[in-house]
Amino acid sequence: MIRKAKPTDIDRIMQIWLECNIKAHNFIAPVYWQKHFDEVKNNYLPQAETFVYEDKHQLKGFISILLDNFVGALFVDTRYQRQNIGTKLLDYARKQKSSLNLKVYALNHPAISFYQKNDFKILAEKFDDAAQAKELIMGWMKGAKNPFLNKAS
Repeated sequence: MIRKAKPTDIDRIMQIWLECNIKAHNFIAPVYWQKHFDEVKNNYLPQAETFVYEDKHQLKGFISILLDNFVGALFVDTRYQRQNIGTKLLDYARKQKSSLNLKVYALNHPAISFYQKNDFKILAEKFDDAAQAKELIMGWMKGAKNPFLNKAS
C-alpha cells in the first residue's frame, strides 16, 4: 500500500535513505551522506511531499517530491529491491503530476537505467561540487514516451 508519510515514519525513511545512498553511490565516501543526514531529515523532508510503500506494517520504500515536481528521493530498502516497489512509487507520483524532474549521479548506472525504462529522458549534465561527481538531470512528462524503448531490435 502506498500512503502519505507520517511523522512516525521519519526515522525509518532516513534509515533507508542513508543505507541506500551509501550502497548506490560507492563512488562517494559514506561520510558525505552521514554529513548530510540531519540536513535532509530536518530541512528537506519537512518541505517534501513524501509517500511510503508499506507492506504488512513494514515500510519498504519511499518517494519524496519537492517544489511540486522534483523527485528529491526515491529509495527502496535493499532487502526489497527488484520487487517493483520503486516502479509502484514512481507510478503513484506520476498519476498526481504532469511532469517530474530529478538528478541522478552519472555513475549510478542502475538508477539511470531504471528511470529510462520509466520514460525519463536525460535533459542536461552538471557537476556536483559538494559530492565531486557528475550528475544527470532527467525529466518525464505525461504522454511523452522514451524513443529508445520503441525502436525495433
